This record gives sequence, structure tokens and C-alpha cells, in this order.
Amino acid sequence: YGRRLATAGGDRTVKIWDLLENGEWTSSTEGSEWKAHLSGVTSLSWGHPEFGQLLATSGSDGFATIWEERSEGSSAGGFNMASSAGDPPGATRWLERARLTDARKSLSCVKFAPRHLRLQLATGSADGLVRIYEAVDVMNLNQWLLTVKNTIKVESDSSSDLGVTCLDWCTGRFEPPTIVVGDSSGKVNIYRYSDASRSWGLYLKLEGHTIPRRGVLDVAWSPDVGRSYHLISSCGRDGVLKVHRLKKSSGSAADGGSGQGSSRAVGMSMLEIESTQKLNTGADTWRCAWNVTGTVLASSGEGGVVRLWKSDWKKNWKCVSDIHGTVRERAKVQMAP
Repeated sequence: YGRRLATAGGDRTVKIWDLLENGEWTSSTEGSEWKAHLSGVTSLSWGHPEFGQLLATSGSDGFATIWEERSEGSSAGGFNMASSAGDPPGATRWLERARLTDARKSLSCVKFAPRHLRLQLATGSADGLVRIYEAVDVMNLNQWLLTVKNTIKVESDSSSDLGVTCLDWCTGRFEPPTIVVGDSSGKVNIYRYSDASRSWGLYLKLEGHTIPRRGVLDVAWSPDVGRSYHLISSCGRDGVLKVHRLKKSSGSAADGGSGQGSSRAVGMSMLEIESTQKLNTGADTWRCAWNVTGTVLASSGEGGVVRLWKSDWKKNWKCVSDIHGTVRERAKVQMAP
């Protein structure tokens, strides 16, 4: 728990790394590397350990695949096995449990929902759709349900052919299911599920990334640790890293605002845009991520540098540390929870 790392790339391969007691990372065990897609792997996401060792991957082949790690000798129950025969006793292998093929174009992102929303998975595609799947039975991962009302049509520029580029879930336990989505037209929008209409709808529009180059590269919703506000980070092709601060408030269906009326029920927690701050990274930023408490923001981009940001008492975000790497270390990485 917290000692594993998954990497993926254009070679169609997924590799699992384990942290040893001496502080070194290794992937030398059997079944720790396998071909996951017919083309490049674009994204991956760990499921919560409560549901076992689960990994979801998306690829430019248009597939999202659910993988489960099982010990040698257990029932496969899937389509594909990620290790060869003759594994030593006690070896584990990653089994393909499900392949989701609803997208008509390449998939750009995949993300498991927080544990309190049960075993759900969101995918973003170049066809401009976010699809939200739910496991019919957590003990049988071969079946995942997708309904029309669990499909979000993202508002984007019709001239763009890259559609949805990134997404992330709100982790607040007392919030309705909520997702922030970035697209290739530079828009950053929040979508929320309404129990009244039993569907997803556009809730808030955040400041996007449009000038001089349009397109959002990554979004990250900070963990909810009981604060009176939410933080969302975004970075785009305009070379800018932004932190959006959303204030929590309680309201009723009669309240105004930019959210859709169907998304605002009596007693429901409401979100209002408080501020958006641009951070001076000094170079294009490609990825951003929060620490477990949502107090430190990490960004990476050109130059092989990871920068850490913290907010001061005036709510201004400043760089507190630079971590320099090499070109070979610039890989797409997803830490296990």
C-alpha cells in the first residue's frame, strides 16, 4: 500500500514497480510487465485497495481495460494473462478482467472514482464524450454497466478533433458525484450528477487555457480534508499552470449561479468560483498533481523539472522546491494509493 508504481507509454507496455526496503525500485518480478493495448497506452489509474489490486488503462486504440492482480493458482476468469507459464510458486499475474469498447475514437484518460462512490470508472475520449462505468458486481469484474445518462457530452470547439483530454473526480464524501474535465479547445468545466434528473449536467465553467495556444493537458482535484473550499489545478498548451479556488456553500434550488438548476437540490452543497491564480512556472507545464492532504501541488514539464508549490497566508501560491531529473525519467507515472 503506497509502495507501488505503474508506468506506461507508446510502446503499448505497462510496467509495475515495487519499492524495496533499501529504497530502490524494481520491476524484475514475473508478470510485472505486459503488452496492454494494440497501440500506445495514454493513461492509467489505480483502483482503491478496498477492491483489490486493480489497474485501469486506456489506449489510442479506443479501449479501456480493467486489470486485476491475482496470485498464481487462482481462477483467471478473464481474457488475457500478463505473464507466461512456469511462474515460480507465489508469483502473481495481472489478468484482463474487462475491455470497454464503447468509444469510437482514441481514449485520452481513465480514472477510478473515490471509494465512497463504489467501483466506478470514468473515461475521456477524442469523440468528446466522458463515459462513466460501474461494476455490476465487485466480486465479478467482467461486467461493467454504462447507461445513456452516465454519458457526458463535453461542450467543446467543433473544429477540434482531440475531444476530452483529461479529467479528475471530486473526492468530497459529502458532495454529489462531481468531475472536472479539460478538453482540446481549452475549456475547463465541472460536471455534477443530479439525483433529481438521474443524469450528469454542466455545473461550473472555470477559466480555461486558450491563448496563445488552445488545449488543456491536465487537471487535478485536490483531496477534500474538511476545508471550506476546494482546489483544482489545471495546465494547458498555453504554458500556464492555474489553481482554481471554489468556495463551498449551502443553498436551495431557488439559488442562482452558473450551475444548472437540475443540479441544485435543497440542502445540497454548492460550489462557487472564488478565485483563479496563475503560477509562474518558467516553462511549459504538462502534468500536475496534489499531495494526500491537498496542501502541496506538484507540476512537471519541459526541462525534466518537478516543481512543488504551496500557498502562503495571503493565499498566494509560490514554488518552494525544484526537483531536477533527466530526459529518460520524463515518463507518465501513476502512484498507487
